[in-house]
Amino acid sequence: MAKKKLTGDEKEEIKMEGELPKKSVREHEDRQLIWFFVIVGIVFAAVLVPYFMVEGSKSFDFVGVEWIIENYEEPLGDIYHGRFMVFTNQEILYNLYLRNDPRTNDVPINGTLDKFKSGGIISITPEFDLCRGDAANMQDLGGFLATAIGVGRMVPGSTDKVVALDHGWRFATCETVLDRTLIIVDRGEARIVQDEKNPYCYTIYVEDCDDASPTEKFIIGTIADFSKMIEDRKNNEA
Repeated sequence: MAKKKLTGDEKEEIKMEGELPKKSVREHEDRQLIWFFVIVGIVFAAVLVPYFMVEGSKSFDFVGVEWIIENYEEPLGDIYHGRFMVFTNQEILYNLYLRNDPRTNDVPINGTLDKFKSGGIISITPEFDLCRGDAANMQDLGGFLATAIGVGRMVPGSTDKVVALDHGWRFATCETVLDRTLIIVDRGEARIVQDEKNPYCYTIYVEDCDDASPTEKFIIGTIADFSKMIEDRKNNEA
């Protein structure tokens, strides 16, 4: 059977568009295209997966608080930035900054941190007063209790009558202060103790003047216990 002769227009069209490649050639080109996309996908995965893993490791939830790890140059280093709504006003966002990872802070707590009266005192012992530094983050602790917990105005105190008189502070021990929240800061093995007779009195023991872990554990423990107390109260009222 004789081949059909192409017209002039058909020849011109073939010259302009080119003849279709053979099936084997098309399959080869398809495989090359597939491998191209596979390689591109692998490259993107190699770059993006580690990125999102690193970014994800910088944020976490703990004790009902959203945390972000913020990196700074030494000597500051990593700071753990927590954000949560204050307990007394769910329209106010409170920002909390800790030096230590709250998830691994293992300072022991003897008691529960959910008893607070209006008004507060941070009373230091003469032994802790020798630190003369920011080991216990008194300012951060006072701000947390005053605003986030809703204790209100915090004032300084001392467990020593002479020191209290010299500084114009309140003489404050678990036995002498019954009308407000009392936090005593002392030197000793790192731990937190709720007084058995006065549950509104807590003692934070700091072993190392440069260690903020006991005070930060008090804050973390308070968030956990106070949140649970509020939740239990709501459930009982429902």
